[in-house]
Amino acid sequence: MHFLGILNMDDLAMYLFDLTQNAIAAKGKKITCEIIETTHLDITLSDDGIGMHHDVLQKVTSPFFTTRTTRRVGLGLSLIRMLAEQTEGTFDVTSTPGQGTTLHIKLNHQHIDMPPIGHLGEMIVLISQNKTIDQYIFTYKKEAKQWTYDLMTYRQLLKDTLYDISVMQYLQEYLQQEINKVRENR
Repeated sequence: MHFLGILNMDDLAMYLFDLTQNAIAAKGKKITCEIIETTHLDITLSDDGIGMHHDVLQKVTSPFFTTRTTRRVGLGLSLIRMLAEQTEGTFDVTSTPGQGTTLHIKLNHQHIDMPPIGHLGEMIVLISQNKTIDQYIFTYKKEAKQWTYDLMTYRQLLKDTLYDISVMQYLQEYLQQEINKVRENR
């Protein structure tokens, strides 16, 4: 069992975790992630953070550009763009200052260069631990099946126990099982 360990950057969950951290750093209070599995993985990640001006938006996919002061390179967007290109997919980012940013990523999950999806349940639990987020909604769809995680619902249900280690362990496995049910069409 893998519990709240270091997510492997060789899996999609780690890419999404890193991109969500960007949304949190951009003061996003409402963050949504939707994955639609068809012949491709269509991923939309949106936040209501500070957004970016056009000149910054033109540079964000360069690994040598970052708005952070704690490090001199920014890899998240450049790595996901590179993954999209390697898997014969697409990558698009739109942003409006004061309104937020939206990433649209399409990945060919049958491609040889596609990493495994990874432990999305663990990713969701790690993101849920950040108390600066008001709303985090994660949705996974495949064919007629869909499953949605809404952080507000779990906060209301579990209250402070959401942050207990035993609850986090159970929750990450439960969330992964629910995602797997959709993915395996059970």
